[in-house]
Amino acid sequence: MAKEESKYGFKDKAKAEESLELLKSEDHKYQLLTVRGLIGRAKRVLTLTKAEEKVNNIKAAIETFEQWLEANSTSSTKNAKPKDTEDKVETVPGLGFKDKQAAEQTLSILEGRDPDYQKLAIKGLIGSAKRVIPATKNEDKLKSIKQAVALFEDFLDRFDREERGKQNLPYLSIDLIRQLPTPEQSDKLAVEFLQCYETQAKGNYKHLRTKAPNKEGSKTWDIVRNSHLKELKPKDSSVKLFDQDGKPTEVHLKMIQWAFSPQVEKLKSYVNSAGSKDKSSPQPSSARKRTHSSSSSGEERVRKESKKDASGQKKSKK
Repeated sequence: MAKEESKYGFKDKAKAEESLELLKSEDHKYQLLTVRGLIGRAKRVLTLTKAEEKVNNIKAAIETFEQWLEANSTSSTKNAKPKDTEDKVETVPGLGFKDKQAAEQTLSILEGRDPDYQKLAIKGLIGSAKRVIPATKNEDKLKSIKQAVALFEDFLDRFDREERGKQNLPYLSIDLIRQLPTPEQSDKLAVEFLQCYETQAKGNYKHLRTKAPNKEGSKTWDIVRNSHLKELKPKDSSVKLFDQDGKPTEVHLKMIQWAFSPQVEKLKSYVNSAGSKDKSSPQPSSARKRTHSSSSSGEERVRKESKKDASGQKKSKK
């Protein structure tokens, strides 16, 4: 049990992500049981934790595990095959730790990708390398792996020191994007990106790490996206992202086309308010019903009156 505790944990989001990365080598049922167990233990620890920072870190870990469960537990129905939306994410090719050169190549491949993924991938490689080291007898191979690990650890030190995690640009869901207006001047590449995100990636941003634009020689979509958002994201905080009516501004809509918004909650509020307005607007149908019912009752009165007149005429003839 002590060995498992050191391997998987929930002290913060980074530890949760590292745990999920390590679990990839296990069978699906074991993954589910372990993640559920970690959530249960984390929630018990929360009740005993007083420090606000620690509480927030554990909550972030729980959220990471719960998001993973939501994405992965639905495929565990009786011998059912995984749905298309839950298909396995391809590993970014070329990552390795056999020597310093392989480590340098790995860092080069990861450059420009989502910072959270960079850190997760490097931590996973360090973990794998450290598991390989005890079984490696050849001194040259051992030395080479240790050099690679040293390079990775140096990368992680700089990553944390420079707070690169804050540069992460979380992805908006494709469902939310499709409910929002498009910019007046759409970027053709952004349109192609969204099409790939919705169809080929099936709404799972992780697939974008191995998908690229149609243009030959292009980098993968995750790198292309981050590069464009770096240019689009306002450097000045005074730049407005919403107009007076609460609608996203043009510069904001251009970022949304790349599946990013600096103010996600406000964006969701806009979508909800726009949806509620649409629901409240179709009142003419009820008005038509009232008009129809009043005209129907009027016609009924006319028929009754005509019957009375007819019966009156019959009586007078008699």
